[in-house]
Amino acid sequence: MKHLLFLIFAVQACLPGFAACDGRVRIVPRPAEVEELPGSFRLTPRTPVVITDEQLRTPAEIFARAVGKLTGTEPAVTAAPEKHAVTLQLQPGYEAEEYLLEVGRQRITVTASTPQAVLHGLRSLQQLVAGGEIPACVVRDKPTFAYRGAMLDVCRHFFPVEDVKTYIDILSLHKINKFHWHLTDDQGWRIEIKKYPLLTQIGSRRAETLVGRYDKNKEGVYDGKPYGGFYTQEEIREIVSYAAERHIEVIPEIEMPGHGLAALTAYPWLGCTGGPYAVWTHWGISDDVYCAGKETTFEFIEKVLTEVLALFPSKLIHIGGDECPKGRWKACPLCQQRIREEGLKDEYQLQSYFIHRIERWMHTHGREIIGWDEILQGGISKTANIMSWNGSDPGIKAAQRGNPVIMTPKWYCYFDYSQTSDPERYEPLGNTRYVSVRQAYRLDPCDRLTLPDQKRIRGVQCNLWTEYIASDDHLEYMLLPRLAALSEVQWCQPGVKDWVRFRDGFRMDRIYSQMGYAFAKHIFGIKGSYAVDPQKGAVVMTLTTQGDAPIHYTLDGSEPTAASPRYTGPVEIGKSARFRATALREGGENASYSREFAFSKSTGRPAVLNTKPNDSYTFEGASLLVDGYHSRPVFTSGAWLGYLDEPLDVTIDMGGEQSYRSVELETLAEKGDWIFPPSSVTVWVSDNGTDFTEVASVTVPEAKAGDADGIGRYWMQFPETSARYLKVVAQNAAAIPAWHPGAGSKGFLFVDEIVVE
Repeated sequence: MKHLLFLIFAVQACLPGFAACDGRVRIVPRPAEVEELPGSFRLTPRTPVVITDEQLRTPAEIFARAVGKLTGTEPAVTAAPEKHAVTLQLQPGYEAEEYLLEVGRQRITVTASTPQAVLHGLRSLQQLVAGGEIPACVVRDKPTFAYRGAMLDVCRHFFPVEDVKTYIDILSLHKINKFHWHLTDDQGWRIEIKKYPLLTQIGSRRAETLVGRYDKNKEGVYDGKPYGGFYTQEEIREIVSYAAERHIEVIPEIEMPGHGLAALTAYPWLGCTGGPYAVWTHWGISDDVYCAGKETTFEFIEKVLTEVLALFPSKLIHIGGDECPKGRWKACPLCQQRIREEGLKDEYQLQSYFIHRIERWMHTHGREIIGWDEILQGGISKTANIMSWNGSDPGIKAAQRGNPVIMTPKWYCYFDYSQTSDPERYEPLGNTRYVSVRQAYRLDPCDRLTLPDQKRIRGVQCNLWTEYIASDDHLEYMLLPRLAALSEVQWCQPGVKDWVRFRDGFRMDRIYSQMGYAFAKHIFGIKGSYAVDPQKGAVVMTLTTQGDAPIHYTLDGSEPTAASPRYTGPVEIGKSARFRATALREGGENASYSREFAFSKSTGRPAVLNTKPNDSYTFEGASLLVDGYHSRPVFTSGAWLGYLDEPLDVTIDMGGEQSYRSVELETLAEKGDWIFPPSSVTVWVSDNGTDFTEVASVTVPEAKAGDADGIGRYWMQFPETSARYLKVVAQNAAAIPAWHPGAGSKGFLFVDEIVVE
């Protein structure tokens, strides 16, 4: 009876009006409705693409070229009716991006009211072509968000025109309709401005480039090679036109008032000090910014923007607005004079004045500004579009006060971040922060917003910063398949998203391979999670993988084979072990996973947090401190607890039957991310869990600018004891030191393993 009921439900779920069904039809982003039908359509070299309106010729030709790459034969595009054909037609009654795809045994039709929506339907069909025979089906689909964006930074590393076009093609494949083009920054000015030729003659070139990962506390190693590049206005027009053919709007970004060092190098009078300046050869945030006290600064920006507007028809123009240090303004007589004359409170309001002034100018030219969420500092108009990157909170606050918002929180949408929690082992050089495919998929852009405020969320965007990305292959690797995951966040109707369905039914790898894209394969990896079983004093490992491929494992560090034990359910680990697992796929992508567990007397013991970690860094809670796993120094890996407003205060039930005489606490320092060592660590013991006695402590000196980042271990010894309860308290640093940009603010305390011996 159960099987019969399941069958009835499965058939119902594929009927019109039910959520998408994923039997033979696998499309990303997942359509709103799919009805699967018997049979299939066989695409042959003689199958044409028939257009019933000349407006559809360009979408048809784009589809035909893509099919040619997938099958080796490019179908003809014709206006002559054919029976066995892919037929494209325009009909009223559909929303602007809504389409209907109908696949029968003899005919395929794509129907919509706009060429843009027809192209969406063809992109869905392209994915079905990649799978061989096209299953008969009816697909009804439209997007949730009008703004579906992806940003490319070409300042840190320059990408030629053809690489930019490839990027646009990838966006089109995923039904993304906004290309945010980051064109100016401290490391290079990439757009030709005829009024100011030195911007490209000087500002587009830097003397050399940093080799390896940036550490602002060290001098670093440089390659000694001049680096540069820019786009002529003719090339800009070519790219804008190429994107427009794919119904993608190009939104340029001209950074201000910070991140303008390349412009200041070309024209030193734009800065507060007059220079000399140099285009930066490393990464980070320059103290030198546009002078807000000079009228000539605004004249320059307006003339630059005049040429920008002539090149880009986009309604939105991105003006940056992020990471603008205020030190130069504080010391600049002209900026201070501007503050007094305009009746401003401080330098934050001066930034607001700067942004307001540019916005008013933009409005006179029929455009709107968009800026990173720092433009909220000092106040902003309700017409400014806010791009929320410092988490979701700035976007939530902006939406609640009436601003239109694009959600792009870095812990979900920054695709320059690593894709694994162990980037040193599994990834090319890059940012060690961590955004997996799963994490990108998790984003809920409207979370914590009431329905009226949800309507101010215009869309979602991913960002690809290129400090460590210098080639097209590396770019594609970082983008794919995370873009596929985020495209479902951008496109799917509420209730349609399903991570397990997305992961296990993922087929985009076929089309990526056939199109020649260099994609990451971590989605085929093994996802391991482990929990402490305090009853058994053990760590219990749970594994999953894409498509439920067979997993084999070992506990001694040896390479798993088909002869190794097969994973059939959670594995209990009761002592130190090097756990390794491999998913074995026939003709597919195999995957491996490993975790090393070093047991101490506290491992697997019951632990209770007496204080609350920061909401963003709670993860598995107290068990992370007693799971035997010593994490790598990546605070976003999920293996570290992060405290901001409270100290660490944890109590461990040691059972009372064993003696111990030392405690070691692991902490993390990443000063650039406002993560600092504790000010002190104290160990307490108790027989009843209520009355505690201090047995050891260590005081930690205030962090210095030159101190190395990474893992710190604080070891404390005390007379041997067998007390049942052990408490560890780690106090946050009182405030961020004066030498740091965040001086006076609270810093984070990140903690991991507690080792008791």
